[in-house]
Amino acid sequence: METAVKLGFSLAGIIIMLLLPPYLEGIARRVKARLQYRRGPPLSQTWYDLKKLFSMPSVKPTKRALFTWAPYLALASAISAALLLPYGSVVPVDFGFNLVVFFYVVVLVSVFLMLAGLAVQNAFSHLGSAREMQIILTVEPLIAILYGVLAYNSGSLNLYTILTGLHLTPSLVLTYMLLAYALYVESGFVPFDIAEAEQEVIGGPLSEYSGRLLGVFYYAIYIKRFALLWFFISLLTLPWIGPIETSGKAALVLALQFILTVAFYPIIAALEATNARLRIDHVVKMNTRAFFAGLIILAMAFMGW
Repeated sequence: METAVKLGFSLAGIIIMLLLPPYLEGIARRVKARLQYRRGPPLSQTWYDLKKLFSMPSVKPTKRALFTWAPYLALASAISAALLLPYGSVVPVDFGFNLVVFFYVVVLVSVFLMLAGLAVQNAFSHLGSAREMQIILTVEPLIAILYGVLAYNSGSLNLYTILTGLHLTPSLVLTYMLLAYALYVESGFVPFDIAEAEQEVIGGPLSEYSGRLLGVFYYAIYIKRFALLWFFISLLTLPWIGPIETSGKAALVLALQFILTVAFYPIIAALEATNARLRIDHVVKMNTRAFFAGLIILAMAFMGW
């Protein structure tokens, strides 16, 4: 594929990655409103909210530099994760072993969220950070195992090679099912939004944030959710499409990724609207059981199943 075409797809991916996530959140808000027999806000309401936050100064309850830099570091991590994903047949930032990099930069968003809560003297922030830490320590080992199954199945640690080189096996089917759960937990959707539970801990790690810094953190979370969903959608599409040899086919694949990403968000919103928030101990138990199930799937993959 010509360099100009690759640049075009990379630019399209960057535009999608930067502009689409707040609109996806707007879709979720509209779906939740309709399920509650309300009209709901416009799809661009999340962008309006972010614009308002970006224009407001932030009240800083501490002089620690980590409090100021954490939102920007979380945003940089989320953007880095999104840049490692394929848009059509082009990955904006492509190099060897980037599955490992993708795993770590996604985790860093949660790490900086947790550190931000610990940077201030606030009991609610500390409690939210402790909850975020418990979720990270229980779901990330599961995700690492499932990524290992994908890498073993395709024989590569390169994301694009994995997404185009998977072979259908029973262990892969089970991996898809468990990965959907794990990525949902990682995204922090209800009922797993325990760290930021507004009704209980007033936003958790974000309870002391306001103005521009709060907007940057929200934007980072939206992009992280988009990256995880786009990754899963790519798993559902790219392995079964076959070689993408022309720019026209690549454009169709990009359109399919975009449509499925938008189509999945109302399903996520419906799950959020119809489920109550879980307790942290329940989530830890669920993640622990899922971890042992992941070990069984990994053993199945090693046996060729």
